Amino acid sequence: MKPIRLDDVEAMPAAFLARLKPLEHLFRQHEYIDSLTQDPLAGRLQYDLEDYLRTQPVRGYHCTREPMPGYFSNHDLRLTDIASHQAEFLAQWGHLFTDSEKEDMRRAWSSYFVGTGQERARNGMLWFCLTECSARANGTRVFFDHFGGEAVFMPLKNHPTIALKLGLIGTPVVVEARLQPGTTAPLRLALPLLSAYHRTVRPDAHVWEAETNIRRPVPPADVLAVSRLVRA
Repeated sequence: MKPIRLDDVEAMPAAFLARLKPLEHLFRQHEYIDSLTQDPLAGRLQYDLEDYLRTQPVRGYHCTREPMPGYFSNHDLRLTDIASHQAEFLAQWGHLFTDSEKEDMRRAWSSYFVGTGQERARNGMLWFCLTECSARANGTRVFFDHFGGEAVFMPLKNHPTIALKLGLIGTPVVVEARLQPGTTAPLRLALPLLSAYHRTVRPDAHVWEAETNIRRPVPPADVLAVSRLVRA
């Protein structure tokens, strides 16, 4: 089944478009979509659209660095396992770092993850932006600039030499994937799509940026595209 793009008004079912038309005066009054949905009619439509989207695959955008061309078309997008990802990273890429740098890595990883709640907030999850503009916004830059996923790079992104080397491994890419029904976290899927409609009525409306996590790997069959990031 073709996944729904949550930034594409044409993906909106006709029945919902028909319900939106009488509400256009509300869209013109509000700059923010979450403010607009405080209205009872708009809120009811949001909940109904949410229920519908929960039954459909949606398109997600994973921001990362690809170790080699074609990797994500042939391998699962895996759930984070901090300990095993760090061990695999050192086994494959440890030769690029000095012994002193590797000791710095281990200390930084332990300080960042052990006993801080960060491990619980990362393990067993895989994060996606839900719109293309979110995937290419400034907030995702760190995922493109440093290799290794959050399990590796986040505690090291400000290290003067390690961060530089992490920026030399792989290529920054956006992995577009089909997120199957029932896999996304209980976040609001309807708001990005309603935000896209909002901007057709009021072009200066605030763009709703959304992300979600899933708790099962994404197989190669659900990888739709892998595009190299090109900065303006």
